[in-house]
Amino acid sequence: MTLKKTFAGTFAFFALTSVGQAADMRPVTKAPEASQPVTGYVEVYTGWANTEVELCGGGRCVSSNSDGWVLGGAGRGNYWISPGMSLQVDAQGEGTSYKVGDERVSVTNTLIGGHLSWRNPQQSLYGVFAAGGDAFSQRHGLFGAEAQWYFGQFTTYGQVGYDSTVNAASGEDSHAWFVRGTGRYFIHPNLMLEGTGMFASGEVANLGFDTWLWQAKAEYRLAASPLSVFATYQGSRTDFDTFRGIDAKVTDNRVLLGLRLNMGDRNLQATDRAGATLDIISPLGVPAR
Repeated sequence: MTLKKTFAGTFAFFALTSVGQAADMRPVTKAPEASQPVTGYVEVYTGWANTEVELCGGGRCVSSNSDGWVLGGAGRGNYWISPGMSLQVDAQGEGTSYKVGDERVSVTNTLIGGHLSWRNPQQSLYGVFAAGGDAFSQRHGLFGAEAQWYFGQFTTYGQVGYDSTVNAASGEDSHAWFVRGTGRYFIHPNLMLEGTGMFASGEVANLGFDTWLWQAKAEYRLAASPLSVFATYQGSRTDFDTFRGIDAKVTDNRVLLGLRLNMGDRNLQATDRAGATLDIISPLGVPAR
């Protein structure tokens, strides 16, 4: 695939296309007991997506929109290797079905990874992560470092890393470095508000790009139940370098609803401080390529 085909194919596709939970209000002050070293969750979600492509050149701009149906899921588990160290494993996948003319075309991305962390549930977490998967029919891998800090009802979470295609032919490879920040606020231990921002900069088939991603999420765990429900809004914008006099921009918006089955942890804040509290957002998986 040449640079021209990669660029043209990318944009041609999108152009077509509070009261009963007192028992859960205990503060999180220590790691899980040794008899229960493993906790985690599985989740599924669905919703709506809209992807807009804008091409500008010669003083004229042309844009198009494509609506899609999203279906995704994830599973994450945390294991305490020792009182101060834990290992988390992740598996996640998402597919979006777009209507192109009279047909439907699907794009998918998957990721399997892990996190090794040194952590104190009362104060902070420091660790490294790595993952691999497929994004828009390209195999890729990423790695980086991450940290969390805990302040009462607040959690701050930061990541920095690098993502790159694997075994891609010359002229077809994609890569990007990225930095991500997340803040969480627990109104009470089973009601969480979360905001995330990410910036990535790299190249796709030798064409430079910058991506901004923003996300807002609310999650509530049902009283005396392992189930929680969540709603997420995610937006992103990718600006590509000028190519043959054309400036290109891809903007994506998604509204998602999901259901999570929690295993082992007594509430959402316990998961945040001593369970599967980490995740990965791949810059090469952002809807733009």
